[in-house]
Amino acid sequence: MKRMLIAAFCISILLSLSGGTSTVDVGKYVVDTQLKEIQGNESAGGNIAGSGTEYWALIVAVGVYANNPDMDRPSMLVESEKLRKMLPVSSNWNESHIKVIEGENATVPNIIEGFRWLDKMEDEDDISLIYLTTHGFPILFDLPPFDEADGMDEALATYRGFLPFPNPWSWEPLANPFAIITDDEINFFLNRLESKGIALIVDSCHSGGFNDNWSYSKAAENWAEGFAGELQGRNRVIVTSVPEDKTSYGSFFSNYIIKGLQGYGDSNGDGMCSLEEAFYYAKPRIESETGMHPQIFDDYPGELVLTEKELPPSQPEKPYGQEIGKTNTTYTYQVISSDPEGDNIKYLVDWGDGNKEWTDFYPSGEVASITHSWNKEGTYEISVMAKDEKGAEGGWSDPAIVTMTDTHAVDQRQVDQEWIFHINNTRWCAQSFVPTLDSISKIELGVMAWDSGRNIIVSLRDRLDGEDLAKAEVNMEETGWNVEWVSFEFPAVTVIPGNTYYIVCRSSNDGWGTGWAASGENPYANGEFYTSDDGGKNWGNQHWKDVDGCFVTYK
Repeated sequence: MKRMLIAAFCISILLSLSGGTSTVDVGKYVVDTQLKEIQGNESAGGNIAGSGTEYWALIVAVGVYANNPDMDRPSMLVESEKLRKMLPVSSNWNESHIKVIEGENATVPNIIEGFRWLDKMEDEDDISLIYLTTHGFPILFDLPPFDEADGMDEALATYRGFLPFPNPWSWEPLANPFAIITDDEINFFLNRLESKGIALIVDSCHSGGFNDNWSYSKAAENWAEGFAGELQGRNRVIVTSVPEDKTSYGSFFSNYIIKGLQGYGDSNGDGMCSLEEAFYYAKPRIESETGMHPQIFDDYPGELVLTEKELPPSQPEKPYGQEIGKTNTTYTYQVISSDPEGDNIKYLVDWGDGNKEWTDFYPSGEVASITHSWNKEGTYEISVMAKDEKGAEGGWSDPAIVTMTDTHAVDQRQVDQEWIFHINNTRWCAQSFVPTLDSISKIELGVMAWDSGRNIIVSLRDRLDGEDLAKAEVNMEETGWNVEWVSFEFPAVTVIPGNTYYIVCRSSNDGWGTGWAASGENPYANGEFYTSDDGGKNWGNQHWKDVDGCFVTYK
């Protein structure tokens, strides 16, 4: 995020810890911009350590923010969960040696307690990994111990890291000075560790706004270098991601670092993955896809090996089978994935109705058949994830979206998803359609709600600026960043098949909080998408010619 004004002076009280060392060994400061030759097991630390070495990990992912849900970044939680599941696949990792602090639990006291736990568990024979992902920013003054040449410390936001009132100078929220973790504090805790190798991964890609123009992009590099530079020290490898544009919600850096540690970064082919190898696997991909420049600060002798190579299965293809059916009827769907090492694969199936189940193992590349029935009318998303026999998990498939009917009949349907269009009391959206049946009594929309207690209102009209033929309202529970199919029912309205009608969607609430899913590439040929920024008084679609909202109409 751009530089944020902190309105109050924050006095940080660092808790006294038992054990460890308080010596500050700055070590060397390295910012690599060229591909580093990986020495692998020819260098010290270039293999998985012996039986005397234990591996410990502290994973901190905020992702949600108490007072500013528009700052939420669910991808942070997704990537931290991937890291948590990936590490124990290697024989040197034990699940009990991994502590995760995420979401609403990622408060300053809990994060400090996490560092205390790590300090207590590790010793001089061990390897420690710390992963931090949240919003990061420079603060406008240097807190004690007054060690900043530029007069500014760097900080990371925790769960309550933003104040609950508007920023009068910017769209960005004000930082809460009592709910941030500064570089000085992190450095204090790192210096308590005795581990012979310390790996620190900091992904603050969603600090937002640094790459609006050249000057902000430069500020981002300075921030990343300053943050990691303050944390340099003995036996440490620190990798950081320059924050991305505020409109990008993907944790690209974490995603590629994790892939590198899974084995895609094993550049010397020794079957082991160091943090350095993972970084140099991620770096060119990040630069190519985002234009950002990840940084590495390496003061570890040799390569800091963290994992054994174990490539996961490929992302399964979208499940294939019946798209429209009847409730309480069993349908068969086919899924397929392949494992790069030829391992057998089993699938976790999410049926979209609250039920998940694992299949048996199948040979790599063989089609698996799965069956299910739904007992309630509605639209559901079926997704599958593949896991090999050694425990490596791949990504989730694109969803197959199915509609099951009971007392109604499906008429028009568009279920492709690509974007979310924000709606509120002034921002309205609409979708035209052409019915083939002679009445409509239910409309289903794919929507999101970032807050609980917000409503969505849906109307049926025969003219975009006309009166409502029918209207229904639903009070939403929070869905996070997941699309949920919500039904809006009303007394049956007679319509003329072949004529054009309109679904109008809005909320009575102001601000951020709800959205309607839509897709590009004109997936629905018999209608168009419209938006209004003045509460339905004026409509336009010149920018949305290829967009269609997600909807199902029922007789």
